[in-house]
Amino acid sequence: MLDQLEDDERIPYICRLLYEAYRIPVIWLNTEGETEQALPQFYQARPPAQDSQGLLAEVREHVLDAANSGSDARTAALPQICTTAYLENFVVLPLSGELKLAGTLVIGPSLYTSMNEETAASLLRDHNISSGQLEVWLQYYDLLPVLDRMRLYHAAILLYTLVTGQALTINELLLDSLKLQPAQLEGGAPDLDLSYRRENTWLHHDPSQERELFRHIRNGDKEGLLQTHAGFNEDQYGLLSKKSQLRSKKNLAITSITLATRAAMDGGLFWEIAYTLSDFHIQHIEELKDIPAVDRALLAALCDFADHVKDNHRSKLSRTSALCQNYIFNHLYEELSLSKLAGVTGLNASYLSQLFKKETGLAVSDYIQRERIGEAKRLMELPGITLSDIATRLHFNDQSYFTKVFKKYTGMTPKQFRHDRGIT
Repeated sequence: MLDQLEDDERIPYICRLLYEAYRIPVIWLNTEGETEQALPQFYQARPPAQDSQGLLAEVREHVLDAANSGSDARTAALPQICTTAYLENFVVLPLSGELKLAGTLVIGPSLYTSMNEETAASLLRDHNISSGQLEVWLQYYDLLPVLDRMRLYHAAILLYTLVTGQALTINELLLDSLKLQPAQLEGGAPDLDLSYRRENTWLHHDPSQERELFRHIRNGDKEGLLQTHAGFNEDQYGLLSKKSQLRSKKNLAITSITLATRAAMDGGLFWEIAYTLSDFHIQHIEELKDIPAVDRALLAALCDFADHVKDNHRSKLSRTSALCQNYIFNHLYEELSLSKLAGVTGLNASYLSQLFKKETGLAVSDYIQRERIGEAKRLMELPGITLSDIATRLHFNDQSYFTKVFKKYTGMTPKQFRHDRGIT
């Protein structure tokens, strides 16, 4: 049994098992980041790059990030799937528990699919590397082992189980990785602008697999989405830019988000919320500088759509109440009244008022106020907007009334809210 081996025997044994099983480099780094064991003995050197100090330096950075990212013992001990800007993949597992002082285990580098000349050339252009270095980079990529996405996930799970003796599912692995990614736009919060994240792409492959993926979004099933995503092969993606691999990935991501937007609306998500999510996720992707960031952002975005659909299903509103909420969401900066909503729904105002309060627990006027205060909180986190401007834009009679309503729903005044968040 593994637990009968001493640490100085157990870790080398696990490293050799993984190396023999997958023929992929395995490294044991001590707590100082120094190499205790490497299989094979000589780590594959990456060619000189414009913006990189070398692969091992990046590995050590990911080791530090993984070691410091967990909020509890189990989170800290979960393996992290890391992808560099040059598409090398590796698994990082910070050791914990009794093995905590032993350091970190790293599997990699590997590729999801073999690197062809066209892809390598566009990748080098993305990083401003001379085309004269293409041959040496192709030689480097040819020496890296190829493990498709699912096999690498299974390697990470096997490593975790060998080290801890505990089971781990693909969903747990992926959801933990998503929690550790910087998923927000600069200066934002998850609910500030209806979120901003994402990961991977689905075009030019079996259409049934694509349909299955978007069916999970339509049903609000994030676990099913992650399972289906894990089965996609990197080499089946389309090429939407011959000049830039990064541009191709962004285009594929934007296409996927467009399809996810439609699937979410088919699943009952308010169309304006779906479109707003789409806008911000696409804007975020356009700002990203490397392929791994685009991949992570796309998966996070697809999960975001599934989560919103699921939350919408939980509300169990009638079509009429949902239509009212959607109209209020779209017209929050306009004059809103019960009579206007009655006209939108085609119902008697009195009946609509009773139905809406029965299903939401709020009178129409209270619901409008609450939504406007939520919007005011978002506006207050933006620079250069005064409280009087916000009150006027959201149709409060005057600033004192705005303050009264704001305190009713938040327990503090607008000035206290800004002060607590360090906003001037």
